[in-house]
Amino acid sequence: MNIRYILPAMVAAVLGTAAISCTDDNSSYGGGALPALSVVVPENDDMPVYNFNYGDNCVLTPDVRYDGTGELQYEWSVGTYIDGLKGPLEVVSNEKTLTYFFPQGGSYYAHLTVTDGTVGIVQDYAISINRTFEQGYLIVSNNNAGEGNLAFIKDLTREEIEEGLPQTLMENCLQRVNSNIGKSKLCGSMIIQWYAWTGNTVSPVNRLVIVTENEGLYIDPNTFVLSSEINYEEVMPGFKGDDFMLRNTNPLVMDMKQRRYLSLNSDYMFGYEDSEWKDHFFDYVCKNTLMVGENQTHYNFFINRSPLAVEEKTYYGWTSTQELKDADGNTLFNNEELVCAFLGDGIPNSSGTTYPGCIISRNKSNGNYFATTLTGFGGYSFNLDIHSRGKIAVDASTAIPDTEARIVTSQTYHRTYYPCDNNIYVMLADGGTMQLPSKEKAAINIPAGEELTFMDIHTITNGEELLVATADKSTGRGNVYIYDVRDVRTDNPNPSPKASYKNCADRITSIMYKPRIAN
Repeated sequence: MNIRYILPAMVAAVLGTAAISCTDDNSSYGGGALPALSVVVPENDDMPVYNFNYGDNCVLTPDVRYDGTGELQYEWSVGTYIDGLKGPLEVVSNEKTLTYFFPQGGSYYAHLTVTDGTVGIVQDYAISINRTFEQGYLIVSNNNAGEGNLAFIKDLTREEIEEGLPQTLMENCLQRVNSNIGKSKLCGSMIIQWYAWTGNTVSPVNRLVIVTENEGLYIDPNTFVLSSEINYEEVMPGFKGDDFMLRNTNPLVMDMKQRRYLSLNSDYMFGYEDSEWKDHFFDYVCKNTLMVGENQTHYNFFINRSPLAVEEKTYYGWTSTQELKDADGNTLFNNEELVCAFLGDGIPNSSGTTYPGCIISRNKSNGNYFATTLTGFGGYSFNLDIHSRGKIAVDASTAIPDTEARIVTSQTYHRTYYPCDNNIYVMLADGGTMQLPSKEKAAINIPAGEELTFMDIHTITNGEELLVATADKSTGRGNVYIYDVRDVRTDNPNPSPKASYKNCADRITSIMYKPRIAN
């Protein structure tokens, strides 16, 4: 055991507290043996190492051994500990147990001083605060009471894997690092990046935005510390956000019940009612995102159900499919109802790749299904146009996509994943139309007792991942399954996920991969 005593004559100088005299003939220990005081640490290490996750409190309770009759006094100080060099100390507690929240991940040390006024001892602890939120899966969920729960699954580093550290999974992340943030219902999250001039240098600007029912929150992308809070009520009284989308670099929060729109300015972080949207109303907004690393491209389809029409806000104004004719000369989607909408497989052309909007619709009179792909989405387009349109072969055994379900397309493996009756199927392109498999050809059967709540595709270095979220039907709690897209095929039913996280959030409405982002 390594014991470092502070002898009586040295106590005052070392402790830096009120002066303490040496023992003398009139003290309680005058002429007698000094009491034994020690701090026991693992393996007798001079500076034992403790690991904590950022977002959790650091809690240390020293194993103090004392055989005297005096009252022990404790003082904890903390400082940085970088490359073996100790930084200045700050006194943070006089309790026996240290409970302290470190403001960010990194290496620190805690310095403990214990004394009874006559004898004293010091002990240092190395503290490693894992950078919990720097890279991993950001999970938006809400409980049955409508309270938001932002969860995070951290990517383990190579060193953490080699050390055998457990997977870091943390819920209620916003509240853990921001005591002033409530639990408003969460609508979603997004990473926003653009480039700005600083003097003669162009530098990236990154924002992580959390959209709630009552406010827009700009938070530090690596620590989740609140940077700016925009209260909707102060901008538009009575406004309640229930959905959002991204146009350029400014989130547009939507109150679909009142058909009102509130824009968040990401540069200066303030809110305003955008006059460009004030008089435009939609029944349904299909949001689609392509994301590689920090870069997101958004394609939003604005849909009215009756009569069925798709609209797009271009650089030059609004354009609508009601201006288009099908092969028979009728207005496109005439007498048809929406089944689903999604971003289709990329179409190579001389200027790059065009990503079409795909609409599956059903004729109200004869029940025929059609697949229509539209081009012209994007801020610099002139108008929408028909790229292809064809009838889909459907019979009683066909797995038809759930109405207005979220559908995602693999741009690498050219497969489209869609839900039907709580299973996941693969839709394939066949010339100008779509092929739908039969119901017994599910690629993934959702486990019994669970229901599908979300899925998306995340592009990685060596391919793509299919992110699948379910909710336990009895508890409402959320589960996450991550599949290699190569494995999710009609001819390979129910592949094993590469990772799964059970009971990791409340009911999940979105999953986004957040890379390490330079501020």
